[in-house]
Amino acid sequence: MRSGSEYRAALVFLLLMTCVRGTTQDIHFSQFFNAPLASGPGTIGAFDGDYRFNGIFRQQWRAVTIPYRTFAFGGEAAHVGGVQGLSLGAWIFNDKAGDSRLNQFHLSLGASWTGRFGASNDHALTGGVQFGFTSLSLDPGALSFDNQYNGYYYDPNLATGEQFARNATTHPDIHLGATYRYQADDRTRLQVGIGIFNLTRPEIDFLGGPVTALDLRTSSHVMVQFPVAEKLDLLPMVQFMAQGEFQELDLGSNVRYILLDRYGLKRALLFGAHYRAADAGYLYAGLEHDDWTFGMSYDINTSDLVPASRNRGAIELTAIRILRKRPAIPVHFKACPAQI
Repeated sequence: MRSGSEYRAALVFLLLMTCVRGTTQDIHFSQFFNAPLASGPGTIGAFDGDYRFNGIFRQQWRAVTIPYRTFAFGGEAAHVGGVQGLSLGAWIFNDKAGDSRLNQFHLSLGASWTGRFGASNDHALTGGVQFGFTSLSLDPGALSFDNQYNGYYYDPNLATGEQFARNATTHPDIHLGATYRYQADDRTRLQVGIGIFNLTRPEIDFLGGPVTALDLRTSSHVMVQFPVAEKLDLLPMVQFMAQGEFQELDLGSNVRYILLDRYGLKRALLFGAHYRAADAGYLYAGLEHDDWTFGMSYDINTSDLVPASRNRGAIELTAIRILRKRPAIPVHFKACPAQI
């Protein structure tokens, strides 16, 4: 049996490595193409419409341990106050992980400015900034220690012998981002973006352990869409993230089959296959229904964790709603009175 101090040291080390230096759960969305604000403040207002709302649910590692669950929500307003190019956005997520119920809560508010150029204003460049805070906490009552072994069996009613001087911490932060978009028509577009997180390098002091500064994290992506047949579009994409010595590469493509595109109604089915290097492959299915987009993906684990996970990774659900101020429908025919 390990001593209580050894357990505590191991726990501190694990938490710091997982929450501070790793690619943490808050940015680990398979459907990064359906989680715009997770890519950085450069995506605030980078859409065609007046308001955009985005919800995400992710659950992973159910086959290995107590599932990790993440809920996220984002909201944006374009052309705020009637000012063309000015957008505001809010991004919030909550993640709960493992036996310790390690909880990560994040809230940020941001603003962006979009400039359009080109003969038909078909090019757009957006720059944005976010100000927010992140809170980390755990529930030590959900953990077990060697002092709770009474010589015959584990007794949860026994004292743990541990004192957690500080089991929660909060830090503010600033993020920057930029996005370039080109749209030739409704089915041909390009988006390139970059986000830079943890600009203030906030210091984390958790469980009385050593103070550790968060590394800068960068997230960059390229997404393309173009038609390959009358009713078929191809959407290849790639995302690369780096934080300290850790890196993550996602690449893949979706296929979009158009069901309806007329009279302002746009409906399509989407299917895709993606790969996250050295971690998992995942399949995607989606539905576009006018101003709604729904997505579902499932991760198939391929890392060294396969003996425990049995290839079962994560399920992720997304929903996006865009609101537009639609112009009045023009009248093509006028009824004339029979008599004047």
